[in-house]
Amino acid sequence: MRRNVAIAAISDGTRQEELMDIYRLLCALTMGGLACLAMLLIFLRVPMQREWDSFRKAKLFTALACVVLSAAYGSSAMMGWTFGVPVLLVWFVVAALQALLLTFTCVVFVAPQTPMRRLILWNLIPIAALTLLLSSAYLVASRWSQTLLMVGVACYLLQLAFYTRYFINIYRANVYRLEEVFDDDLAPRLRWVKQLFFSALAVGLLAVAVILLTDQTLDTAFALVVAAYYTYVTISFINYMPRAAFVVKAAIEEAKAQASLEPSERGQGRPQVREACLTEEPDEGTTTADGLDHVREAVDRWVADKRYLESDVSIDEIARQMGISRQELNDYFAKVLQLPFRSWRIEQRIREAERILAADPAITTSELYARCGYNDRSNFHKHFTKVTGRSLADYREEA
Repeated sequence: MRRNVAIAAISDGTRQEELMDIYRLLCALTMGGLACLAMLLIFLRVPMQREWDSFRKAKLFTALACVVLSAAYGSSAMMGWTFGVPVLLVWFVVAALQALLLTFTCVVFVAPQTPMRRLILWNLIPIAALTLLLSSAYLVASRWSQTLLMVGVACYLLQLAFYTRYFINIYRANVYRLEEVFDDDLAPRLRWVKQLFFSALAVGLLAVAVILLTDQTLDTAFALVVAAYYTYVTISFINYMPRAAFVVKAAIEEAKAQASLEPSERGQGRPQVREACLTEEPDEGTTTADGLDHVREAVDRWVADKRYLESDVSIDEIARQMGISRQELNDYFAKVLQLPFRSWRIEQRIREAERILAADPAITTSELYARCGYNDRSNFHKHFTKVTGRSLADYREEA
């Protein structure tokens, strides 16, 4: 009997050593992977124009997040699986830093004009203060370690809640701003930023569960999740420039608009289209009375040249292409055509799609929506159905 017990104990000990070896190996691999991602981000080339400054900073901050997490997993690879309260507090500090850096990375993707350095500094101060407070309290009264741990958990969850609210507000405001600049539906094209943020939030909440449950197997699996997520973040950075450069372009357009204003008008935002002109009844002979004949001619030339198929062109740039002011363009569509420019351009693009389909029924959907000025497949399908009354698949079948 004793011999069987001894054999079982040896077997359990061997199994624990094997699990520890696997844990250390995965931590080492995660450390190396995160270090490689950090180097990739550091050497990722970004345009040197001033409008890309925030993006360059976000790139470096995300690389720093990789380095911090890499160091944390490196220590786990060396020490093995040791989860006392001091180690748990350290992991919460690491998690808080990750939440901070990833949140502001997502903010920069939709609002590159955000002053990153000051915001991150003001968010680092409470994290540093709380870390110092909890560490000092643990050294003075270690018997309250579990209570201190729960305080750390509560503060971290409050941080996540605050960042979620902050990101949602920034995201909504800047999607509205971008759609105003380009007078186009851009929310679908920025959906990936929301996905990036909320996946980061999910990883952050999972980190709480992993830390509190203190299970070696769960912690090992979480290391793989972290490595996969940061790979996703790095790919998002690499894809940002071809995928969402229109965000930076909007910042450039707004800088031009601000520069053209009088000093007393700067900082007041882009002039809004008068709401009254969208609802008021047009007078007889409006085109002649308001002197908008030249605008109609400019619009006709613009349509004849098929400039409406160009993507990521701001409404100010369109007005410049036509040789008129933005206000004249707004007045013409509101008073003469009596419909928003955005709706009118959508219909022009979809009618062009119909002409292309008639000439080449075998054209791929990707080529079709790209030729019609769309950067997003879902937007194209939605607009096609709205204008034609049929889905693209049904339209192809009936053609």
